[in-house]
Amino acid sequence: MSRRPTGSSVHSGSRRTPYTARSRRSGEVSESFVTVTHPFHPLAGQRLRVLFERRYQAGGLALCCEGGSLGTVMLPVDWTDRGTPAASGVVGFEELIELAALVRALATRQE
Repeated sequence: MSRRPTGSSVHSGSRRTPYTARSRRSGEVSESFVTVTHPFHPLAGQRLRVLFERRYQAGGLALCCEGGSLGTVMLPVDWTDRGTPAASGVVGFEELIELAALVRALATRQE
């Protein structure tokens, strides 16, 4: 039989630190929900319950949510109604002309 020295503790392989994860118990609004706003996400337009938030050094804030049939999903906060709204403007005639010229230039470059 092996014994641990007095005062030692066993840690699991996954440790959350205060800057990487935040649960509802540590300050998040209880029963927090978000709506997926990314137009091409399979859950676009659906309201999901937030389980916890995680801050990544490179990618900013992400939300772990209950995703129904998809299980749990991690969403960048910008893909939800908590993020910065996407620019909503009408593309003008001039911008379409510039875009068409760019597409032509790229198409001829590949030939």
